[in-house]
Amino acid sequence: MSYRVEPLTDDHDLDRFACGHPALDTLLKQHARRATGQGTRTYLLIDATTNAVAGYFALAPHLVVREETPRSLGRGTPQRIPAILLAKLALNECLHGQGLGGELLVHALTTIIIAARSAGGRIVVVDAIDESAASFYQAPDFRPSPADPHRLFMKLSTAARALRLPWP
Repeated sequence: MSYRVEPLTDDHDLDRFACGHPALDTLLKQHARRATGQGTRTYLLIDATTNAVAGYFALAPHLVVREETPRSLGRGTPQRIPAILLAKLALNECLHGQGLGGELLVHALTTIIIAARSAGGRIVVVDAIDESAASFYQAPDFRPSPADPHRLFMKLSTAARALRLPWP
């Protein structure tokens, strides 16, 4: 199968999406379009054959208080660190275990890096929904907050280097 990533529009049918976490399904189906008008951007992973929504991620500008970050990420930064929040990332439940979640994360990080090169930012932040999601993010070098193990951080420079993208 082949997939494409595109921004959420009113033309997308979201009703059949089910990732296994009702809260993430509800956020996409009931709140994502409205959130776009409030500064969040949602991108969909679309099955190129059926045009069905296979996954999604949402991004938003964010500020992080230095004390929330692991010491190695907060060192030498201002009290409030400009960041991009990877607000949500979910994959249709029938596609779990096929490596598409990692591919969707790569696309999300690439989108974040491109945006940050123009708009600024130092860190990407993720709030993992559960332990399994936290483990998923820790594998590619996200580091947990000392205050909350489900809040994870990665320097944008680290992500750019891993993806072989220019920074800044």
